[in-house]
Amino acid sequence: MSFEQQTARIERLVWLIERSNTGTAEELAKKLSVSRRTIFNDLEFLKGKGYEIIYCHADSTYRCEKKRNNHLLF
Repeated sequence: MSFEQQTARIERLVWLIERSNTGTAEELAKKLSVSRRTIFNDLEFLKGKGYEIIYCHADSTYRCEKKRNNHLLF
């Protein structure tokens, strides 16, 4: 996968999280056409960039509690 494809996937992941529209990790993996492991790796990457991501069991979605003001991911 190219850097551009990875960047696009991460940006789409952030977009889905910000809208509380991810579903479970399995559903999110299907939406992004990647493995469940890749989803967890991407979530850890975002957490390392300052995103405070949690999973809401009641709504079955990932949410971003807080995020850095700087949206530069790479």
